[in-house]
Amino acid sequence: MIAASLKNATRTYGAGATAVSALHEASVDIVANRFTVLRGPSGSGKTTMLNLFGGIDRATSGKVAVAGQELETLRGRALSDFRARHIGFVFQSFNLIPVLSAYENVEYPLTLLAGSKAKRRDEILALLDAVGVARHARRLPGELSGGQQQRVAIARALITRPVLVLADEPTANLDSETGAQIIGLMRRMQRERATSFVFSSHDPQLVASADDVVDIRDGRIVSVKRVAPSEVLQ
Repeated sequence: MIAASLKNATRTYGAGATAVSALHEASVDIVANRFTVLRGPSGSGKTTMLNLFGGIDRATSGKVAVAGQELETLRGRALSDFRARHIGFVFQSFNLIPVLSAYENVEYPLTLLAGSKAKRRDEILALLDAVGVARHARRLPGELSGGQQQRVAIARALITRPVLVLADEPTANLDSETGAQIIGLMRRMQRERATSFVFSSHDPQLVASADDVVDIRDGRIVSVKRVAPSEVLQ
């Protein structure tokens, strides 16, 4: 089963002689319920690819699909609603709202969706417990360590039970020990919640934990390595 895909996707910035191709005719399938790492040097196109999968940016040409939905066919509120329901984001700088508690940061994506407040509370507390920060639920981000903030960010990304979680260098601002703990947590959450994770990363620990590695150079996909057993791809 395919969670997301690019088909001959190109993203060009500018026009004419000043045009820069950040991604050129990229085609790749993100297999469902897998750990996929986009690997390449700075400026290779990793973040552009994540932004296309997240509907944050649009391909200049080609197709981008998530959960079978071609994103280029969605506009405005329809795109926002789809993203809120099906895509989670984890950032290297955590991007928590500083005036909201850990609980409120995780709750925030749910405010865009219908649902019982009591059920919402149970889901938030259960997820905060699953990522190991339930006792810090009422603390503000500034009162948490970097690792704790990233745990809250992971809970926020997962709270809507998305098909796809996109993570841009999620361990870049963490020491190696904390980074290893966060990788283990994301791997456990991916398996328990049957969610596909796609990372951009230079972190060898994260690359070593991947099921699939997509190598990118100069805006082009140069290889896709399926590390886990092939039967998982059926």
